[in-house]
Amino acid sequence: MEFSWLIFVLVMVVNIVCIGVMLLAQAVDKSLSARHSVIKGTNQKFLYIQDFYTMTYGDLVGVPLIVVAFVHLAVQDITYVWWGLPVVVVSVPGFLKMCLGKDHKPDYGFPDIGKISFAGILHLFYFGAGIGASVMCVWGLIAGNLTGAVLWVALGGGAFYVGCFIAEIKSGNFDPLKRVES
Repeated sequence: MEFSWLIFVLVMVVNIVCIGVMLLAQAVDKSLSARHSVIKGTNQKFLYIQDFYTMTYGDLVGVPLIVVAFVHLAVQDITYVWWGLPVVVVSVPGFLKMCLGKDHKPDYGFPDIGKISFAGILHLFYFGAGIGASVMCVWGLIAGNLTGAVLWVALGGGAFYVGCFIAEIKSGNFDPLKRVES
């Protein structure tokens, strides 16, 4: 599969715009708790987008590299888009249900139990697109359609994102809500 720098640049620009819009939505939302303030009834901090490894480094580097590979696949065969849509339709409600749950630690996207912010809504779409692209890249790899430089871009993006995800777990950013006894 031949690598297209045009696809690379377009995906990177669109990705930066998407992240910028999410950051803007977070910045103008006056209902959010202060960044790093202690979540009521816990010893945990309220996190913003820039506090997450996956949303800063992972979404700036890993996700767009995966999407670059996905767009290459979709340009070759549009059915990758159509097969990716059910992945989005299933993953977004699953992610939403998890984040609205009673044990989800409040953050910029889900500032209180059962509540979603506008930045959180925007992130749902971003999340769905990233998961859909990732699953289709795995399928393209298995089917033998992801090859050459595009394959290495996808693998590099995936490995980078997995590293960011591991950093989230080790940092405690993904810990469930831990209420303290009064």
